[in-house]
Amino acid sequence: MLTRTCPALLLLTLLLFPSVQAAEPATAIAPQAQLEPFLQKYCIGCHGAETQEAEVRFDQPIWEIRNNDVAQRWQDVLDQLNGGTMPPEEEPQPSSAELAGVLDPLTKSLITARRRLTDSGGRIAMRRLNQREYANTIRELFGFEAPLHLIPDDGEAATFDTAGVEQFFTSSHFDKYLELGRAITAEGWEWAAKPRVPSRTLRRESEMNVTQRLRDRLADLDLKMEMKKAGKTWQEMGFQDEGEMRVVFQQFDNRAGKPRRYLQYPQVDQGIYLLSNETLTARSAMNRGAADPRGEYLFRFRAGLVGQPPELRKFVRIVDHEGTVDVVQVRASASEPEVITRRYRPAFDRSTVTLFVEENRVAGTGFYDYLKLADPEGEWASIWLDWAEIEGPFYPQERAFFETLLYPDPPKRSPQKMVWSDENAGELIERFAYEAFRRRQPDADYLQGLVTLFQKNRAAGQTFDQAMSECLAIVLASPGFLYLQEAAEPEGKRRRLDDQELAIRLSYFLWSGPPDAELYACARDGSLSQPAVLHAQVDRLLDDPRAAAFHTGFMSQWAELQRFDAITVDETAFFQFNHGLRFSAYREVLEFFKTLVQENLPASNFIDSDFVVINAALGAHYGLPGVTADGFQKVALPANSPRGGLLGQTAFLTIGSNGERSSPVIRGALVMEKLLHDKPAPPPPNVPELGAATDRPVTNRQMVQLHQRQAVCASCHRKMDVIGFGLENFDTIGAWRDTEKVGRKQVPIESGGTLPGGAAFQNIDDLKSLLLEQEDRLAEELVESLLAYSIGRPMEFSDADAISAILQNLADEDYRLRSMIHEIVSSPLFQTK
Repeated sequence: MLTRTCPALLLLTLLLFPSVQAAEPATAIAPQAQLEPFLQKYCIGCHGAETQEAEVRFDQPIWEIRNNDVAQRWQDVLDQLNGGTMPPEEEPQPSSAELAGVLDPLTKSLITARRRLTDSGGRIAMRRLNQREYANTIRELFGFEAPLHLIPDDGEAATFDTAGVEQFFTSSHFDKYLELGRAITAEGWEWAAKPRVPSRTLRRESEMNVTQRLRDRLADLDLKMEMKKAGKTWQEMGFQDEGEMRVVFQQFDNRAGKPRRYLQYPQVDQGIYLLSNETLTARSAMNRGAADPRGEYLFRFRAGLVGQPPELRKFVRIVDHEGTVDVVQVRASASEPEVITRRYRPAFDRSTVTLFVEENRVAGTGFYDYLKLADPEGEWASIWLDWAEIEGPFYPQERAFFETLLYPDPPKRSPQKMVWSDENAGELIERFAYEAFRRRQPDADYLQGLVTLFQKNRAAGQTFDQAMSECLAIVLASPGFLYLQEAAEPEGKRRRLDDQELAIRLSYFLWSGPPDAELYACARDGSLSQPAVLHAQVDRLLDDPRAAAFHTGFMSQWAELQRFDAITVDETAFFQFNHGLRFSAYREVLEFFKTLVQENLPASNFIDSDFVVINAALGAHYGLPGVTADGFQKVALPANSPRGGLLGQTAFLTIGSNGERSSPVIRGALVMEKLLHDKPAPPPPNVPELGAATDRPVTNRQMVQLHQRQAVCASCHRKMDVIGFGLENFDTIGAWRDTEKVGRKQVPIESGGTLPGGAAFQNIDDLKSLLLEQEDRLAEELVESLLAYSIGRPMEFSDADAISAILQNLADEDYRLRSMIHEIVSSPLFQTK
């Protein structure tokens, strides 16, 4: 079976039957003679012409199965009847004979429809490079990063940002891509002419600024106080007016007391103490001018702990203009500090490398309010920083395509003489367009048009590089670059991809970028379509660092991490949920998926695993001792740990909340969709808010149960709410708890429940065991999602046989993730259009 849906979704899809266009020839016929009496007897009473619960009716279905949409809706009917979820338990139930009388003919009709629709279904809309793919493709061409905020937005995608049918393109997009292309080519032209420079180190001793500034401020305030006591006027004291003088002396204890206290720390002349409040600001800011975007830089700082702060205050955050770069635990003492090093690569729109180091804490809470929550008896400062430095640039071994195109020999000085001139400008345009179009030869008329434009611009007085940059910018705004073009398939038939198309589809699947020289070579000699060669190339791509784009691109969307980013957590109630923890929790989901792929582990690890992939910040949050690495590492879990799998990860659990309290409803719905391949229908309109059923303090469980009493909610919530109850021991930010606050009391968490069908569980371990019994549904969800992501379209009814074949090949080895990717790439769905 391709999909499983809840009853409300089934009813909603049936309501849409009349909206399907009737112009297409019928492919198969649903068994009307058997189904119509069944629907009349068991469904029409609640979903007919007079009564339409959930605004759905069963009295107007389409019997002719003309396309994938109609076929899928009948498949949903079959799935619900097979699963026993329709009719609902409280309604009269059909006998076994009645069920058999509709299931058998409906199954045969759908088998016929699937076979016939397979030949003409599964059309892939030509799709545009999304932001990630555009940025990676530019990096491969020019050797530097194009920041995402400069690239036109992808827009909302119901599935994945690789789905061509959900993309749109307007004249405004063209203007933005052209303007961005001009900026990129101008930057590329400038840097290609510059020789690689030797690495050098720039160090900053922040105390030279911070300490002296505070001493000067304190001395000025003390002098003014002495003058006041001596009876001096506001003019003599240097104030702008009498009002300013009055404010300063009213706030004197605060204004002078804070710097006085800071300056009493023992090492203020050797470094700075990381503070941030309205009067004192001390954080390390490291700038490096003329940053070369072609290279990487090493950012180092020397730091130590002040006294023995709580675990929460031992972390610093490295920040650039875009946000958090990394979160790092400081372990050494201020008397014997340690040196911490991180790599950093600037984007081309930044002329300087600017990095900050600051204590990792929540953003919205004032400094002193935060201290009251996190360290009420502790020191102001928890971390002392000696110095910070940036070393670089460090260049990759190979020069970028655009550099070698303009200057085959590496420049040794600036300015450098090019091998290109007005006479051979056409060749330069052709070679650039050929590479930008992923090694496909551009049309002769297209190239001639660009040459004509170049000549016109030169005649108008533009320099060679100005005229050429405009032509190359047009190439970067052309369909040949912006779209992953594949030859049109014959009408009504699938067409096998040629090796060049296969190489491009494979590289954008696993790297979100163009093929490299080796993959292009396999396409050129025709070997890529050989199973052994294709298998080897898939492994090579997955083992390459560029596969990080796949881990991030697929997993961030499948796990809906954009919702995690959008949730505003109550920072007073959850002051532990700081910048670094949010950053780490997001990364945990991606690193976990990366580990499953790299080690070819079973898909069931998404439900439960005996390990986590975490850094030191998450180790502290999860209460797992001995996690000392700032980078992510695989950590074995103790036997009694509730962690393991997606269900124990902070990002997943926070998504299943409203930022203030956990939500059994959202968490249950997420489990159904992601782990059971059973996406619940969206709520019907005008459903009251969850807390509207009562105005007295209640537990989450009681609130949800009150909500279930409403008839419009009960049918969908019976299953997903119970699953959510099993996760209630995790609070809003994924920390373990045994009680929840209700009013002024702490009430024990009740985490057990009974699923529809009678399977009962007492705790999260029991729940995981029940979910593991349905790992085949998780595998189906992953296969369908990976296919949709890789080929750029949602799966359809006619794809069911190919998906079933993939799952069958994977079943004997527990649906392992790397094997799953191999099966997908080898499948007809991936290799045809």
